[in-house]
Amino acid sequence: MLLRRVMKHVRTHNWAAVFLDFIIVVAGILIAFQITNWNEARHDRRDERRYLAELAVNLEADLSQARAGQTLSLQRLATAEAILAEAAPELDRPTFFAPIDRDLPSNGAFDDYPYANLTAYFFMVSSNSTFEELIQTGRIGVISNRSLVKDLTGYYDRMDRQRGDDNILLNQAEGMLDWTRENGVGMADRASLSETVDLAKTDKSFLGFVKMASFLSYWQYDRLTGIEKDAETLLTAVQAEMEKR
Repeated sequence: MLLRRVMKHVRTHNWAAVFLDFIIVVAGILIAFQITNWNEARHDRRDERRYLAELAVNLEADLSQARAGQTLSLQRLATAEAILAEAAPELDRPTFFAPIDRDLPSNGAFDDYPYANLTAYFFMVSSNSTFEELIQTGRIGVISNRSLVKDLTGYYDRMDRQRGDDNILLNQAEGMLDWTRENGVGMADRASLSETVDLAKTDKSFLGFVKMASFLSYWQYDRLTGIEKDAETLLTAVQAEMEKR
């Protein structure tokens, strides 16, 4: 209908009407384009709120894991240090790790099972499903705070790299397990502190594993403390962004 009217105005050389028709067409296109943009922006903000909420859940899960890993690391450290205090009192402790600001646990679940405790390494598995979805679907752009996107990317990159640390821990645990098999020791075997101290004094391989367990416990605790701080900082930033939405 509009086209017929335009052609009629052209035939009658009514250029003012042609110009008016042109303005109407352009205005209609611009309005439709603006409505489309508005709808897309509204959908993006809705998706942003959902993704932010899911990121917060993932970070809270990371925090829970990091704290559980710290507890396990300290329990292993307590066992190793109790043995070393008697079997190798002259041993120098590492000075390049941050000091542990809490007491080592006592009367833990593994106290009567030192062999299990010395090999009970914790493996951090990051809850990164939401961030991976944002990357793989190309929807990372819905997070409007670009500084937050940068911080999220850095955090999950660091979480990926920590898998190399976990492999080191696994290798050490495997060495201890080889020793137990060769010496007829089981993970569920009970042993008193005095028994493990005597063993460390007479078996250099076992003493070496206890020293390594102590070192790796410090290392893992230090690393998990860093992850906890990073996750807390990022969770606060995500929650602040949620409040703006």
